[in-house]
Amino acid sequence: MEKQQLHSTLAQLHEELAKGPELDAESRSRLSQLLADIQQVLQNEPAAEESPDEDASLTDRLQDAIIDFEATYPRFSQLMGRIADGLSQLGI
Repeated sequence: MEKQQLHSTLAQLHEELAKGPELDAESRSRLSQLLADIQQVLQNEPAAEESPDEDASLTDRLQDAIIDFEATYPRFSQLMGRIADGLSQLGI
């Protein structure tokens, strides 16, 4: 997945959040923070000297969110899965 496609998928997820089902405050906050972190990583591609643990943490949080949202919000989970795949393909 190219970086542009990843940005497009992130935009889709933001649209789904805006028009989609009501999320509880905790879930909305968690998802918003996760999306902001992903966008920051994409805008400031990590330098080689940065810790890979930071990326692993982001990936772990994304995977956890996918599992948590899968049953209740399958569309969010599907889009987050595509984002996780894209980040992996970019080496993030």
